[in-house]
Amino acid sequence: MNYPRLQYHKNNFEVSISINHVKQIAAHKDLWDDFLPEKHHLKLRHLLALENAQLPDIENHYVQIFIKDKLIGLAYLQLFRLRHVHLNLDAPKNIRSRFIKFFLPKKLQLLICGNLFRINFQGYYFKNEQHNTLILDTIDLFVKQAGIKPCGIIIKDCREVFLEEKYTLSKYQFFTGDVTMEITRRQHWDTFDDYLHDLTKKYFKRAKKIIQAFEGIVTKELSATEISENAAAIDRLYCNVVNKQKIKLGTVNAAYLYELKTDLEQNFELHALYSNNVMIGFYTYIFYSTEMETHYIGLDYRYNDIHKTYFNILFLSVQKMIGLKYEKLELGRTSKEAKANLGAYPKQILNYIKIKNPVVQIPFRYFLKRFSRSEDQKQLQRNPMK
Repeated sequence: MNYPRLQYHKNNFEVSISINHVKQIAAHKDLWDDFLPEKHHLKLRHLLALENAQLPDIENHYVQIFIKDKLIGLAYLQLFRLRHVHLNLDAPKNIRSRFIKFFLPKKLQLLICGNLFRINFQGYYFKNEQHNTLILDTIDLFVKQAGIKPCGIIIKDCREVFLEEKYTLSKYQFFTGDVTMEITRRQHWDTFDDYLHDLTKKYFKRAKKIIQAFEGIVTKELSATEISENAAAIDRLYCNVVNKQKIKLGTVNAAYLYELKTDLEQNFELHALYSNNVMIGFYTYIFYSTEMETHYIGLDYRYNDIHKTYFNILFLSVQKMIGLKYEKLELGRTSKEAKANLGAYPKQILNYIKIKNPVVQIPFRYFLKRFSRSEDQKQLQRNPMK
């Protein structure tokens, strides 16, 4: 289904754009894939996998951007229905949290340009990079055309820094609180033992003790079919982890991981952990050309206390990076202190945010502050490597 295009003029800007948007990517089939570079992450098959997963509280939108009748860019947007269940309003349970729970609307819409569930997944592409700031106007036009009233807008995982005068004119702010942790492989790391021997004496002893606690745990890589067959266990283990987070901006499930495996094939792996034939955890990888990423994990925390499952997943990830000769390992946003103990360092993610609903300003900023606060910022500066 095609929507009417609307012309957009702003401050007598020399370019007027129009957009066409749909909710199902197949409707853009003819003017989507051919426009993108080969192997681009916004290719139809990758977005279709997200669509097929039917993740809760997520509505997908696919936008074509035109100057006159010429296609100049594409954008992938997610409309997220933010509810109280996504905010850990009872931790800590104090006067401020009770006040926020009382005044915060129970249902809000948050518009994301990009993918809530992936890192380095910029939500727009322009053939001419000089047009990149047009994404700001594109989103404004989309909001008007779609007739939605989001409480906030996030332009996520940008690959370049916008000029301040550009994003402030559109009432966006640069969000400094979003960092991810990554570790870079040293050139002489040919085996995992090379990494271990580069740890200081204190961290080497700690690593050996953690690895020893993992004895008896069996690891098995699952196929797409096996992911589907073990969906209940995967969902349960994932929920154990996500329910500990302060903010849950969307949640995935086994169906999402199944779709990722079907889409990315050998570039995605899910490894299940077993104790006495009982699945006690899982971890996932996404592989790129020179880098890899530890994606979602799941844990049974009863076994985690005994077998140090989480820390061993981190060590297994380093071992995988070294074995496959990847340059960097992306470890994600959570548990920053644990990853700093591994030898990882924080990396700033380029996000721009606009809060449109004044009623939401105070509680939203409160949760953003909690989201950006790590367990102990000083701990992130430690260096366990020689």
